[in-house]
Amino acid sequence: MERSFGVDDVLAGKASPWTLLRRGCAKHCPRCGGGDLFTSWFRMKDRCPTCGYLFEREPGFFLGSYFINFMIAEGFLFVLAMVFVVAKASHPDTGLAVPVSVGVAIAIVGPVVFYPYSRTIWSAFDLMMIPLEIDEIVEAADAVGGGEASPEEGPGGDGDGDGGAPPGG
Repeated sequence: MERSFGVDDVLAGKASPWTLLRRGCAKHCPRCGGGDLFTSWFRMKDRCPTCGYLFEREPGFFLGSYFINFMIAEGFLFVLAMVFVVAKASHPDTGLAVPVSVGVAIAIVGPVVFYPYSRTIWSAFDLMMIPLEIDEIVEAADAVGGGEASPEEGPGGDGDGDGGAPPGG
């Protein structure tokens, strides 16, 4: 099987920041735009199945996604608070139960719904700030190539053509 990695992959111009963000907002890989990045709502694959991009580039990488998720939830709560202030100013007899109930619902449901998006958006921000290095590009290409054994190595991949059998066996 021939690998689809070449010099063009290394020399190709990187995508614009808006393209990276658009891909992240669509829950797609920021590097290639490929989808199918999540095995479940809360579990992200380690690598993009299309380009091999390793999402968690260093330990603690996704702490930034938690910050993005928090900021989005806080933004919605701020808008709700401002709507309540305006409503209370124009109608002083407005009750408190509805805004508090809506606020609690947003505070609980909002981050859960936005969680996968925050991870891909954070990956896009990271890729904008810290472009891939050559070794990361090669590693991604190797991951997508599947590590197929070359014809000289045989199916075992140890170079002697015996299928990986131990010596003398």
